[in-house]
Amino acid sequence: MPILNDKDQGAGLPALVFLHYFAGSLRSWVHVAGDLSREYGCLCIDLPGFGRSPPLPAFSVDTVAQAIAQRIAGRRLGPYVLIGHSMSGKLALACAANPPPGLLGVVLVAPSPPSPEPMDEKERARLLATHGDRASAEQTLRTITRRPIPAEDAKICIADNLMTSAEAWHWWLAQGSRETITAQAERVACPVLVMGGSEDPVIAPAVITTEVMPRLANASRIEIIGAGHLLPFEAAKDVSDNIRTFVKERCYGETMGGTP
Repeated sequence: MPILNDKDQGAGLPALVFLHYFAGSLRSWVHVAGDLSREYGCLCIDLPGFGRSPPLPAFSVDTVAQAIAQRIAGRRLGPYVLIGHSMSGKLALACAANPPPGLLGVVLVAPSPPSPEPMDEKERARLLATHGDRASAEQTLRTITRRPIPAEDAKICIADNLMTSAEAWHWWLAQGSRETITAQAERVACPVLVMGGSEDPVIAPAVITTEVMPRLANASRIEIIGAGHLLPFEAAKDVSDNIRTFVKERCYGETMGGTP
């Protein structure tokens, strides 16, 4: 397994581990982790083939989950909460299915469901044909957001899209998004928070209702009104505030016998 690029900041338990969306990088958590690092240790990871992490020799949801688990184990974080956005929602559930040491809870942000992601086939074909194309990256950003984001954040999104390796790009669109891990998701016993945007054109609220919540035994849900798919940019304060409350009320307090 390759060593994945990561960035840590802050201190305090539990640690928070952030996994980014498809065609993103650890930089997508700049605002959320920047806020929460005032209270918790925050570790943001570039997934294999994204950001500055090298691709895997062969990709699947399980092999990517294994790479994530190895990176977390190597950091010896102690108790932690795993946070996955979009593509990484599915990956986070795969990681949590066989509870790794220290995992207290999972946060799913506009998550790809454990069943095949309902992706428009014309959009899938467009993306598969336009890897590395700036105009396509700009079009995607416009398509998946509903709230305006600052120009500097838009630059991060475009640059990360263009930085994605061809291997990771084609794997997720052609295979990973279509994988089914429903049996694994149903084994996740720890507390789970599911967040979604009310106007998300990628993972619509109905997908969370029918394909995510019924698979999870111990999950709660929050819908962020007026937001699209890029919640860590479009609604960073909502995301960080909801994570903070979830950690204090449902993870660290419940599991460790008190609040931090």
